[in-house]
Amino acid sequence: MEIKLIENKKLTEPKITIECREADEQILDIIHLIKSKDAKGKKIVGIKKDETYCLEPDEILYFESVDRKTFCYTAKAEYETDLKLYELESFPKADFMRVSKSTVINLNRIKSIRPDFGGKILATMENGEKVIVSRQYANEFKAKLGIGGNK
Repeated sequence: MEIKLIENKKLTEPKITIECREADEQILDIIHLIKSKDAKGKKIVGIKKDETYCLEPDEILYFESVDRKTFCYTAKAEYETDLKLYELESFPKADFMRVSKSTVINLNRIKSIRPDFGGKILATMENGEKVIVSRQYANEFKAKLGIGGNK
């Protein structure tokens, strides 16, 4: 891998360009690392009873989309957020992963997992709530947790 650094005093903010033949896992990891460094202090805005809260990404257990609204769940409360699930999947400074059509989970807040019917996985969060990982996402989910599963 070739790395080139060019200092340009005319720039007002850093500009990063990555050239590659194909965006493989290593390139995606580099992008994720850059975004996470850029997002230090970035919070998720949640609304509860007409009050707005600034939430740390790590305190959120999971997100769920219901009737075109997105809700985020912490160990103690539920909030509504304007963010869409696809935005949360790649949220910097967080280890979020989509696990079904309507759910994004924080991989760092899982207490345990077990197989469920039809190739699904039941994830128990730190607060005891259970989240279903659909069959479509099960192998990627297990791989992210480092337990294999790619058959």
